[in-house]
Amino acid sequence: MSHIKSVLKRILQGVQGGESVICAAGLVTCTFLIFAQVLNRYWLHFPIMWLGDLALYVFIFFMLVAGALTTWREGHVSVDAFRKQLLTGKPKAMAVYRILMGVIAIALAGIFLFPAHKFMLRALEYPEYGTLVRWFNTSWLQITLFGAVTLILVHLLVIARRDVGDAIKSWHPRSRRQKI
Repeated sequence: MSHIKSVLKRILQGVQGGESVICAAGLVTCTFLIFAQVLNRYWLHFPIMWLGDLALYVFIFFMLVAGALTTWREGHVSVDAFRKQLLTGKPKAMAVYRILMGVIAIALAGIFLFPAHKFMLRALEYPEYGTLVRWFNTSWLQITLFGAVTLILVHLLVIARRDVGDAIKSWHPRSRRQKI
């Protein structure tokens, strides 16, 4: 059982590493493309129209993956000010709050997964092409949306499992005796 747990942990670390690489590469690529577009348009007076489209596609792609990465790192998922003000110094209430927020987030991600799946299926069946670069298939953005929502849901499930495990440990009588 611990071998399976170890393998799953490595897979999740690989997914998170891949998300980080995609986000970093997307940010650098998007910055470079926009810089090149501004340079070509205003300094060289030679605008290349498809650079703007490509920068937009790269931006959308890496922002969808950034949503999954942000969920994994638990950033911008909950309102921290509310939690800090009301629950500081109350570990049981904090545990219940984290579990409740996790359940709500999982439910919302699950709800969004269905339309994202429909968009993906439609994109696979009816490809859409770019306006300025007619051969460029833009349907992959809709496929990426489904992948990002799926990754967000997986990350939320892992976080919820951890939060429930932490809550059980903090409420279990044996763990209280060990802390004393």
